[in-house]
Amino acid sequence: MTRAARPFDGLAIFFLLATTLGQAVATPPRPDPAADARIQRIASALPAVTDGERRLQLSLEQWMQALGVPGVGIAVIDDYRIAWIRSYGVGRTGPEESPVTSRTLFQAASIAKPVTALAVLREVDAGRMDLDAGIGDYLRSWTLPAPEPGAGAGGDVTLRRLLAHAGGITPGGFAGYGPDEALPTLVDVLAGTAPANNPPARVLTPPGTEVAYSGLGYTLLQLALEDELRRPFADIVHDTVLAPLGLHDSTFALPLPEGMRARAAHGHTGTGTPLEGGWRRHPELAAAGLWTTPTDLATLVIDIAKARRGDSGHLLAPATAHAALAPQNDGTGLGFVVRDGDAHGYFAHSGGNAGYFAHFEMLADTGDGIVVMTNADGGHALVPLLIAAVANEYDWPLCDRREVAGARAERVFARYDLLANRRVAIELAPEALAHYVGRYRLTPALVFDITLVDGQLHLRLGDQPRFPLFAETPSKFFLEAVDAQISFVADASGRVTGLVLHQGGRDQPAPRIDD
Repeated sequence: MTRAARPFDGLAIFFLLATTLGQAVATPPRPDPAADARIQRIASALPAVTDGERRLQLSLEQWMQALGVPGVGIAVIDDYRIAWIRSYGVGRTGPEESPVTSRTLFQAASIAKPVTALAVLREVDAGRMDLDAGIGDYLRSWTLPAPEPGAGAGGDVTLRRLLAHAGGITPGGFAGYGPDEALPTLVDVLAGTAPANNPPARVLTPPGTEVAYSGLGYTLLQLALEDELRRPFADIVHDTVLAPLGLHDSTFALPLPEGMRARAAHGHTGTGTPLEGGWRRHPELAAAGLWTTPTDLATLVIDIAKARRGDSGHLLAPATAHAALAPQNDGTGLGFVVRDGDAHGYFAHSGGNAGYFAHFEMLADTGDGIVVMTNADGGHALVPLLIAAVANEYDWPLCDRREVAGARAERVFARYDLLANRRVAIELAPEALAHYVGRYRLTPALVFDITLVDGQLHLRLGDQPRFPLFAETPSKFFLEAVDAQISFVADASGRVTGLVLHQGGRDQPAPRIDD
């Protein structure tokens, strides 16, 4: 296949913009005299990626091009201080092209959850909330329905259990909303009613018995804070977490304030195509609505680590910081990912909204850490390579990371291969596309909705967001967001009777269920 792609609203794809890569635009607060040499070594050759007989080692700039990541921001922590900050590539492509700087804002996605946890823990330290109280004690404007049959034997849905994703609440994340879509209220989101695009919050498993990652669990915490303190969530977190740490480039405000909009990186799909409107909006603020920078996140992470080692005068009391980073259930702390029995005080979290991926990790006992933020779906493949490079350079007390292998390598090569074999879209008349509009049943519980809007065919599966379908032949289409193709099937008369989903080496038929 030729390496090309359909233009998106006249904007050039990232591969035409690689000349801006490698610009270091921030000065670290207390630079290490050897920092420039370290940074050069890291960026010039990330660790090799090996999968069977395949082995690939590239520079940071080459990996960004290969994985479709326009921009990256990095903050490295050494001995409980920000050792250096660097920014690479562009935050926006096309006519609005601008380089990433140390003050470029990225969507942090699920990294909103540990920040929300800090806001809850601040209220606990102040005596205004109780970790082991039921969530119903704090809800005023909505009531969590009674547990589903068989889910009521595990005890209360407490703040502690919600923070550790063990509240038994409906699992999953959020797709967000485009620039022209109506935004639901918080109650709409929890109730799963239009215009919300998610299922309702329900107690599906006995609370406290298992971990199931739940964005709706954190949405319950958002409403509890608002109802208990009678203030908007964004204001609560600003006053209790962001402002005390001086995080002036971070916000949960929706919409994004005008002064920050100008510095916000635009999100990009897995093939480097900009998102419509720049980004998707998330009224589920506590779960996915944080905008921030690597510098601000590193500042926050350092503060937590210092509190955990017993230092006073930080956001959390030392005992509370220990509780937050103590294993609760299956590798989860209170808002953080932790490791059972880890000797170095490891804590971390990742976040991926449409068009963005971010990650931080910290060793609280040694003062080593890193924050990486990207403005592309492909960031999930790039970030592990950067972390490995920094861990090697600074000789972190972790397992050997000289090469990236196993499941991480498989993910990297999957993304690499997807972009290396980009498909070419052809134009089809709207009348031809109209034949494919309809509903197709993939499984008894999952139905494809194929729609035609302004001459563009779209696919939606169940409650997932809509994705554009691009024609490769008159009957075969591909998606840019994921490595998947759709073939439409017609009978002898030309009537479309079904489709076939081609993904992961499987062909899954879906017969048409409307006529």
